[in-house]
Amino acid sequence: MEALVDRLRRLIDDCWDSFSAKVGGELISINKEASMQLQFAYILKYAVDLIIHHQDESVEIELETGIPTNGRMRECDIVIYITKGTRKAYLPIEMKCYKEYAASGGKRGATDIFFKDVYVDLELLESYAKNENYIQGIQLVMTDFERIPFPEVRIGKYWDYDISDAKSITDGIHLTTPIGGKDVDVKLQGSYEFKWITSGTYYFLKLENKES
Repeated sequence: MEALVDRLRRLIDDCWDSFSAKVGGELISINKEASMQLQFAYILKYAVDLIIHHQDESVEIELETGIPTNGRMRECDIVIYITKGTRKAYLPIEMKCYKEYAASGGKRGATDIFFKDVYVDLELLESYAKNENYIQGIQLVMTDFERIPFPEVRIGKYWDYDISDAKSITDGIHLTTPIGGKDVDVKLQGSYEFKWITSGTYYFLKLENKES
């Protein structure tokens, strides 16, 4: 099972690189998170057979899957079901997309909520991993707003939720700064490195607990 999971993680890296290049090269148009989810899942679905090396191996992809966590069901963007003989594992993927301008042409705003939600998704991924057969998942983030990964200044309380390039978290963090007039309580236990890549006019980030 471990070898199959390793092959899958490498494949996700390759598919994310391909997705990023295609979006940056304007072969794929992404308007919001839903289209990001569908386009990435499409690339992954048609590449996954490359990592199936034995008859007792299978990998299946499901979108919008309910996962129990902290006494409630949360909907995960993508869950990958991995089977090796009688063993099973589930790898969740959460996604976030922020575009500077809405489809109407106006400035989207709510950047502070986007920052916070990246941390909320990391917390969810850590909680999913506490369920039986679930393994540490992956977060994929994209934006066309350059000042998110590469800010000129850091002004505003939402920078407590810094996701800019070269940001790092070691052995967790606890964040309680209110956002949008609402209380926040986000606790991470893992370690993360924020390394954005640029493709065309877009910026892409893959986050994974380094302790997994």
